[in-house]
Amino acid sequence: MPRQFAVAEKDFVISAAEIRQRWPSMAERERLDFASSFGVKETWTENDTEILDIIMKDGDDRIWSSCALTMLRHPDRNRVVEFLIDRVQHTQLERPPLNYIQALGTAKDGRAVASIRPYYEQYLKAMEAEATTGIPDDVFRGVIPYFPFLCITGSLYEIEGSSEYEQAIRKYLDHPKEQVRWWAEHALGVEGPTTAKRNTEYKAKRKRDETHPS
Repeated sequence: MPRQFAVAEKDFVISAAEIRQRWPSMAERERLDFASSFGVKETWTENDTEILDIIMKDGDDRIWSSCALTMLRHPDRNRVVEFLIDRVQHTQLERPPLNYIQALGTAKDGRAVASIRPYYEQYLKAMEAEATTGIPDDVFRGVIPYFPFLCITGSLYEIEGSSEYEQAIRKYLDHPKEQVRWWAEHALGVEGPTTAKRNTEYKAKRKRDETHPS
């Protein structure tokens, strides 16, 4: 029986030759698991680049979006940016391609703006519903698309540093919902009050867990 991949281990090593042989016959779930955890490796070698080439050549949007940030570790940044832009424009995903958009934001390549901007305008319009419907109890699954909007706007802000995007995000720094405030701070890349509070809570919890392991 073929060994199962365990790439969630940071020092996991597998040859590109083995992946090239096995990839065509791997089930969709196994491909997705492998691709989504491939980026945890602390080091990057030519072998890893070959594996990424295999994934990029033979995959689909579920697989590619799961490792979009990992693609930025490829030495050919121009090729990767063009690939990500193409996927934003031609994605087969039913939901907005946020992973691609976030990766392009991290890449800070101005060529991506034209492909991301339509999503910004679409979600900017959708955010106006809050004025008439009110703030939903569930900001994750409610009718107001807080996370997609702030994710998209934050990516554009990373690329261009435009005051338009900065002001669109800052509007939500004082939002009544803590989660929305946290998303806004993250989109701006700042440690505001909400992020600082959560970081403090996380450190305290981690210390408790280390002192009293289960």
